Amino acid sequence: MKRAPFIAGLGAAAAAPALAQSVTNLNVGTAVDSPTQLPLYVGLTHTFKDQGLSVSALGFRGDTEVAQALAGNSIDIALASSSGLLNLVTANQGVIGFYGGFNQADFSWLAQPAIKSWRDMKGKTLGVSTFGSLTDLITRYVLQRNHLVPDKDVQIIQAGGSPSAFQALRSGRLDAAILTSPFKWEAQDTGFTLLGTQAADVSPNWPKHFYMAKSALIAEKPQIITALLRGHVEAIRLARANKALAVQTLVDRLKFDPKYAERAYDEAMPDFDERGRIPERSMPVFWQLSIAQGIVKAPLPEKDLIDKHFIDTFNSWAPRG
Repeated sequence: MKRAPFIAGLGAAAAAPALAQSVTNLNVGTAVDSPTQLPLYVGLTHTFKDQGLSVSALGFRGDTEVAQALAGNSIDIALASSSGLLNLVTANQGVIGFYGGFNQADFSWLAQPAIKSWRDMKGKTLGVSTFGSLTDLITRYVLQRNHLVPDKDVQIIQAGGSPSAFQALRSGRLDAAILTSPFKWEAQDTGFTLLGTQAADVSPNWPKHFYMAKSALIAEKPQIITALLRGHVEAIRLARANKALAVQTLVDRLKFDPKYAERAYDEAMPDFDERGRIPERSMPVFWQLSIAQGIVKAPLPEKDLIDKHFIDTFNSWAPRG
């Protein structure tokens, strides 16, 4: 990719003041609200403004909706799943991932109390966020591993994010659902059956979220990407240094019960990589799933999925810490 002059190359200290002279508005779309997006939430309230950014986070109902918004230029940047990124890339939407480091494998599958194991799921319904999303991809993989044919033995239903999926499970409209924290813990605490976990049944780590944008935006306005990522790195460091602030951010943003917010913090924090790197060991499984579901016929070259410029030049633009 031909890149515009890279402002961060002037030195980490030079990029932020250049933006601060006039605040830059930036719309970031998220696929679902999740504690694994904690750096974004901390950035919204504490660190992005110091980089000369006014960031608005717009929530969507899954990867499909946020992908449509990014492709249609309704948002500037998306924070969505690796499978959502792959779908955009293979659809030739001019989108590329530019930063990872959200490496949590934190989903669990919960079922009605009468269902005791995967074999009891035959003829039942299972809720995912949206078709083509990460939750859909790994659910189909786990069903097949347990000798169940998706859409034949088990009906897969779009149920939205974990809050709405948990409500559907609790009301009996779903037999099972894939959930993240705190809903997976609430479900277990109230008697629902834990069928499996992503960490145990798929991979212990996962490239869960990527920052992604149109390649043209990255090439034309690298200083804005740099400012966003500086704020992102500062947010991770602040969350690590001040657990109480980070937990309260989850309570305020996601309306979590404080006990679950603290538990979510403890689960998520070890798997944030401030340098934006992805867990390489998980990528063979990622490609295996993507090929099995017909998204691609073979693994794509890394450069087609991720522009690693900001990852590789971390030391030249990152705030000192």
